[in-house]
Amino acid sequence: MFRNALLYLSLSLCSLAACQRQPPAEPAAPAPSAAQIPATPAESAPANPFAQGFVAELAVGQTQADLRSAAEAVFDRVVSVEPLFEDVNPADDPEGLARIYRVRVADPIDGSPWDDAYALRDRGGFVQVEPDTEDTLVEAQKRSAVTACFGDQGVPAPTDPAWSLDAQHMNVIAARQLVPPPGGKPLGEGVRICHPDSGWTDHIDLDGARIDKTATLNLMEGGNDAHDPLGYSGNPGHGTKTGSVLISDGGFGANGGTSAPGTVDGLAPKATLVPIRTFNSVVRILDSNVARAVRHATTAKCDVLSMSLGGRMFFGLERAINDAVRRDVIVVNAAGNCIGIVVAPASYDNAIAVAATNVDNKPWKGSSKGRAVDIAAPGEDVYVAEAVQGGQGTRAVPGNGTSFATAAVAGAAADWIAFHGPAKIKAAQGSRTRRDVFLKAMQASARAPAGWEKQRYGAGILDLEHLLKQPLGAPTNQLRAPPHDDTISLLSRTLDRDPAELRAGLDRMLKHPADFDAALTRFGPELLDLAARDSEAFLHAMQPPQPGALQAPDAALKPQASRALNARMEGGP
Repeated sequence: MFRNALLYLSLSLCSLAACQRQPPAEPAAPAPSAAQIPATPAESAPANPFAQGFVAELAVGQTQADLRSAAEAVFDRVVSVEPLFEDVNPADDPEGLARIYRVRVADPIDGSPWDDAYALRDRGGFVQVEPDTEDTLVEAQKRSAVTACFGDQGVPAPTDPAWSLDAQHMNVIAARQLVPPPGGKPLGEGVRICHPDSGWTDHIDLDGARIDKTATLNLMEGGNDAHDPLGYSGNPGHGTKTGSVLISDGGFGANGGTSAPGTVDGLAPKATLVPIRTFNSVVRILDSNVARAVRHATTAKCDVLSMSLGGRMFFGLERAINDAVRRDVIVVNAAGNCIGIVVAPASYDNAIAVAATNVDNKPWKGSSKGRAVDIAAPGEDVYVAEAVQGGQGTRAVPGNGTSFATAAVAGAAADWIAFHGPAKIKAAQGSRTRRDVFLKAMQASARAPAGWEKQRYGAGILDLEHLLKQPLGAPTNQLRAPPHDDTISLLSRTLDRDPAELRAGLDRMLKHPADFDAALTRFGPELLDLAARDSEAFLHAMQPPQPGALQAPDAALKPQASRALNARMEGGP
C-alpha cells in the first residue's frame, strides 16, 4: 500500500518472527467484567479509500481542528483526522497520549511519505509527524536470504514435544513442583496476558475457557471478535501458535513427553489470555494498530503484554509502551529473525527483548542479537499448535522463531506475578516498576552456558524454577531514570553500535550541521526508519569518504531518503 519497493514475505517463505518446519512422525481465573473494561474503539474502514497515513503529536494548546486545517492545506483529499488513543484521561497522561492523532489522506504518494510528513509538521508547527505505514523491513532482494536463514539443513526436530521445558532448558517441569508462598498462586493463575497477534482459533492446545472474550479486540476488521479468519497471505494461525506457548493446559508424562489434553505445555496454563487481532503478517503491521493494541493492554487490565512481532520504530508505539510499563504492565518483545538488527518494539528501552536458542542451548542461527537483548529462551524446534480452518485443531508442529521464545518469557512473567502475588511485588518495587523487578530477577536467575555471549544474547537462558525462587528483595526508592529512547540510543540498540561512533558517523552523514541536536530532532525518526530498512547502506553512509572510491559512502542510502534529508546530506538546511 505504501512503499511498493518493499514487499512482504509470503507464507511460503516464512516470516521474520516465526517459521514452521516439518515435524517428525507423530508420537480459570476471575476477570474484570465487560463493564469494567473500557474497550479501545476499533475504527471501521473509512467511506473513502486512503492512500497515506500519518501520526502527529500536537503541541500543548493545539487542537484537532488545528491539525485538520493544516492537513487540508497540505493535502487535496483528507479522509479522516482522529485521536490515536480515544480513552486517555488528560489528568493522568505524562506520555502525552491525548495529543497524538492519526491522519489519513487519499492523495497519492509522490516520492517519500517523509516529505509529506515534514510538510504537515512545518505547516502546523506540530511537535512531530511520522508516516503511519503498513510495510515490511525485508526488501524483495533479501527474501531468499531470509528463507535460507530459516532452513534446518536436514537436521530433524527433537521428538519430545516437552524438550524445551526440561531441566536442561527452561526448567519448567521442576518449577511446577514449587509451592507458592502465602498469597501466591501457581501456573499464572489470576494473571492477564494481552496478546497482539493474528487472533485465536479453536484448538485443543488453546483452551477457549482461558480466553476473556469480553475484552478481546479486532483492529483489522473492526469490532471485538479476535478470531483469526485464516486463509489469507501472511501468517495465518500465528496467534494460535504463540498462544499455545503461553497458556496451553497440558501436563508431563512420567517418562517424558506431554500428556492430555493436547501436545503443547504452555508456560502459564492458568493465566487468562486476551487476544488482540492486530495483523495478518508479523512483519507487515500498521504502526498505529500496534500502538492501539498496546494501549488496549492497559484498559483491559492486563499484567503482561506478549508481542511476537517486529517492525520499524514509531513514536506513538514508544509512548504507549512507556505508559503501559508505568502502569505495571510487563512488555515482552521478539528481538527479530534473520534480519541482522533488533527490531521495534524490542529496541525500546522499556521493552524486554528476547532472543531464541535451540536444543543445544546455543543461539538459534536466525535470532537477532545485540546490546538491546535482555534474555533468551528456546525458539528453534519449539512445539506449537497448528491452526486449521473450519474445525478444532489437534495437531502440534515444531517451529522456529523469536516469536516462541517471546511467548515463553511472557508466560514466565505471568507465572512470576502469580507465584509471588501482585501485592508482594508492589511492596518490593519502591520507586521501580514491576518490569524492573521482574527483569532483574529473571536476569539474575538465568542460566548462561559456557561461552555464552551476554553482550549479544542477554544475561542467559530463561530458568523458570530459579526465577520463581529468586527473592524479590527490598524496595528501592532511588529515582528511576527515564527511558533512553533518543535517536542515538535507539540506533545503538538497533544496530549494536557504540553511541559515540554513531554520533560521529551521523555528524559526517549530515555534513556537520551547525546545530547537530536540532538536525537529529528533525530527521531522527527518518534516520531510524532508514537504519531499520537497510542497515548495511546506513552504516556505510556514516563512513568517511575513501580516496579513489567510485561512489560516495551515502550513494546507496540517498535514493531511499526523503528530498528534505537528501538536501541535508548535501550540506543544505
